[in-house]
Amino acid sequence: MSKRVLLGSRYSVIEPLGILHLATIARQEGFETKITLIKDDDFDEFDKTVKEFSPDFIALTIYTGNHMQIFSYLEKLKSENPKVKIAVGGPHATYFPKESMQYADYVVLSEGFDSFRRILRGDAKPGIVHLNKREPFPIPEREMFYKAYPKHGSSPIKSVITQTGCPYSCTYCYNSSTLGNIAHLLTKRQIEKMKVCLGPTNRLFPKGFRLVDDIIEEIRIIKKISPLTKMIYFQDDVFGVNVDWIQEFAEKYPSLGLPFHAQLRFEYANPKHPKTQEKLELLKDAGCTGFTFAIESACPTIRREVLNRNMKTELMFDVMTNLHQMGFKVRTEQMLGLPCGATSEPTKINLEADLDTLRLNVLLKEKTGLPTMAWASIFAPYKGTAIGDYCAKHGFYNGSNNDVPATFFERSVLRFPKNWVGPNLSADDPDFWLAPKELEDYRNKLQMLRDLFNYFSLVPKGHRLAKRFLLEDDTGFKRLSTVTRHHLYDSVLYDVI
Repeated sequence: MSKRVLLGSRYSVIEPLGILHLATIARQEGFETKITLIKDDDFDEFDKTVKEFSPDFIALTIYTGNHMQIFSYLEKLKSENPKVKIAVGGPHATYFPKESMQYADYVVLSEGFDSFRRILRGDAKPGIVHLNKREPFPIPEREMFYKAYPKHGSSPIKSVITQTGCPYSCTYCYNSSTLGNIAHLLTKRQIEKMKVCLGPTNRLFPKGFRLVDDIIEEIRIIKKISPLTKMIYFQDDVFGVNVDWIQEFAEKYPSLGLPFHAQLRFEYANPKHPKTQEKLELLKDAGCTGFTFAIESACPTIRREVLNRNMKTELMFDVMTNLHQMGFKVRTEQMLGLPCGATSEPTKINLEADLDTLRLNVLLKEKTGLPTMAWASIFAPYKGTAIGDYCAKHGFYNGSNNDVPATFFERSVLRFPKNWVGPNLSADDPDFWLAPKELEDYRNKLQMLRDLFNYFSLVPKGHRLAKRFLLEDDTGFKRLSTVTRHHLYDSVLYDVI
């Protein structure tokens, strides 16, 4: 009788790509495999699968925000099923392995393909399992997953990843962290082995490119098992950073006959760079219809000092103008509720900063014809990131991340200053910070702005409409309709306000 492994992750409309790749490894190692997703922190379905499937191994991906719920469940699971072996991996497990070790037999650090294979073979000792060697991405196990989750199978958009890692070092991203962040948890021998695997940057999630032929094969499989597929979304943080790779991809991808959308940095689409236009033409000819770009904040100082995204606002206008002329669609991404007020020079803070980011999207649309849509999230201060340390240093957040939401769309857990203070902003002076009632008022408005950001960004002068709507207590739909009507008359049609 073959051994069994149950893989789990939180539910999302996007396929859980990591565990789909791990499912293939489990099958390669001779394990009967199942995947069960956990939706809204409800473990009933997962628990039912455990009872019916009786797995020998359970492997879960953990993200900060759902870690407490998973830990609580694993504690219960282990007490009821002491013989089952539990392995956890993912960002939270990688950056907080000691905490994770309290609830699992194995904690996988960094990239998990080889480590998971060694665990299943019995070649890894229980405890923290470090990266021993890198291995190519296996073709993900989609057919089994789409049968278990037919909504994902019937979705017209399928997600694929072509590479790991990122060439940038944004302060809010786990991709920026290095071996130094967790070196104190490893032996000298383990550190040396990981250094070899991670390369010169020592990034915990290093850059790695998949073979173009493997990606083509994966998408052919998608078309075969899910003929309703109409588009591929490449989930890479920055798609196609290798020019030679793009050239091969652009030659082979058109045979698939599927359009695709990709994520890109403004720097990689700079029309003033001599190679940019050639690259964009290659992608367009291959079937690319649009890109997602992260703005994050309208304020150059915040982007530079707080986020480590040192890009000029003018570049955004240049890129959008060029992409509009080429016929691409664009989505922008931004974070609201950022920790403002501790920079070296004065900036807008709180709601004014958020509305300024909305204003930038509105102006981009007005001047360039793009973005097609604007997406917003609410900033979360993940511990282990550089911006998490920044928030603790200046007093924006002093929690343990146990209160951080599981998604990017829920209420902020930060506290916010009354005014810009500068680098001396600290938690020690209560006069710096919004009073409880003011804090709740801003958090409520922040949530409402996040929920309506797409809408406001598409309305001419939508930043004015948003401010007018949010500054009153009544934020119901009827009032939104009324305020929008007056705005379109006064600020757009007649242009008197």
